[in-house]
Amino acid sequence: MIKFEHVGLRYGIGPEVLSDITFTLEQGSFHFLCGPSGAGKSSLMTLLYLGRKCSRGQIHMMGKDTGKLKRDELAELRQKIGVVFQDFRLLPHLSAFDNAALPLRISGVSEKKIKNHVEELLDWVGLGDCMKRLPATLSGGQQQRIAVARAVIANPRLLLADEPTGNLDDETSMKLMGLFEQLNKMGTTILIATHSTQILDRLPHRRLILNQGHLDIFDPNAQSTEPPKMPEFLHA
Repeated sequence: MIKFEHVGLRYGIGPEVLSDITFTLEQGSFHFLCGPSGAGKSSLMTLLYLGRKCSRGQIHMMGKDTGKLKRDELAELRQKIGVVFQDFRLLPHLSAFDNAALPLRISGVSEKKIKNHVEELLDWVGLGDCMKRLPATLSGGQQQRIAVARAVIANPRLLLADEPTGNLDDETSMKLMGLFEQLNKMGTTILIATHSTQILDRLPHRRLILNQGHLDIFDPNAQSTEPPKMPEFLHA
């Protein structure tokens, strides 16, 4: 699914924020991205969702060398990636429903299916009574759940999430992680950046650990808990 080979990243003429990053994420794998603040996690996520090109090295994603792709090819590849940004990036003039529906509308899904799928998913994440509300009228936790719904609604091949439980209570956080677990079991490759020790303790998947721009991989080699059931349409 993803292969980094001796990747480096710098901004302008400054020092490298990522240095000699080499790793492989297999199709259908589940990894956490960990490390202290300033370690380079957000920079690595930017490379993974194709928001920036690396300064050196090679990145292969879904069998393609991203450094050689044209703009339209990059856009096509991005449609296969779901992203939950730490700052949500919801469109302020759109309702919760319309924000979550964006990936389906871009893909040309019928409005009937969009209505059914979005309503089911927003209800599942506890926002069934907030569908018509604008982001500014919602709490940070509610906005975060909309961002997650938007990221998973189109059943992406790769899901990237930057601190997706940062504004959620423990119960909602674990319910959300259950959704990610189920998506992973259906074949979605998942990488989640998190500081949550609760999540890391209960779901001990492999960890990519960044420190001062360098990467190590740690495998706790333990069993995860059974996740809750997810919306039926994501099984399609």
